[in-house]
Amino acid sequence: MPSAIHASGLTKVFPSGVVGLDGVDLVVEPGERVGFLGPNGAGKTTFMRLALGLLRPTAGSVSLLGHPVPAERMAALAGVGFLPGDLGLVRELTGRRTLDDLARLHPRPPALRDALLTALDLPDAALRRRVREYSRGMRQKLGLVQALQHDPPLIMLDEPTAGLDPVMQARLLEWLEGRARAGRTVFFSSHVLAEVDELCDRVAMVRGGRLLLVRSVQEIRRARVRSVQVTFARPTDPAAYRVEGVGDQVAVSGVTHRFTAAGDPGPLLAALGRLEVRDVAVEPARLEDVFRALYLTPGGDAS
Repeated sequence: MPSAIHASGLTKVFPSGVVGLDGVDLVVEPGERVGFLGPNGAGKTTFMRLALGLLRPTAGSVSLLGHPVPAERMAALAGVGFLPGDLGLVRELTGRRTLDDLARLHPRPPALRDALLTALDLPDAALRRRVREYSRGMRQKLGLVQALQHDPPLIMLDEPTAGLDPVMQARLLEWLEGRARAGRTVFFSSHVLAEVDELCDRVAMVRGGRLLLVRSVQEIRRARVRSVQVTFARPTDPAAYRVEGVGDQVAVSGVTHRFTAAGDPGPLLAALGRLEVRDVAVEPARLEDVFRALYLTPGGDAS
């Protein structure tokens, strides 16, 4: 099967001279769940617009589902469900009319509409109202329904949880996970690293238009530093659990030790298992750590 997304040397320089994207190489395979992370202005939206043919690249190429864009753009878009970050809707139309009109523009039937309306809590009474009466969250829900109602093979969402309350965010992530299990490809940009951590197989990080890294979520978790707090039954020498990955600095307060540990936690847990431990707390490795290390450190790279 062709790749769901295949970008090679994708570059966009705007007329102002601003580099929106700089030589990005990225391949997303069918059925993958990939989170596209980066701060404002990193190039996330520019990448999506280039992939969808809304912008023309200065250099490089991109294809969706085996169809090069822009040469075979309409064939590519026939398999895509897209939610833009700057969703614009006709304010005088009702929610129902909006979904109907957008459905007619897509070659696939809106087979999942009713299930989505239920999952996202958009009842018929809401759909009879005009979009101008909608809150931001309701407009976001409507945008999600129009993007997903056709059960597209490739789902591309730009900041999909923006404006949603925590309950709706959880329902959306659950829905996307279900579509991924059904073989659909999910590619979405986000600032919310926890949701990427929960849903995705891989993470791609961009900054200043450059792709910093593409790694599996599990690989990133294994590589990150964890904070550890251990309470022993009696005073204990830190040398008793000093294994590879444990940081040099150990803060000892009575029988409680605080330190950091990197990499696989297995050897540390095995060492602690040989000691008299009353309590142990290991902070989960978080993608936030990667974000800070790459984005807040000048010259951070993907090595």
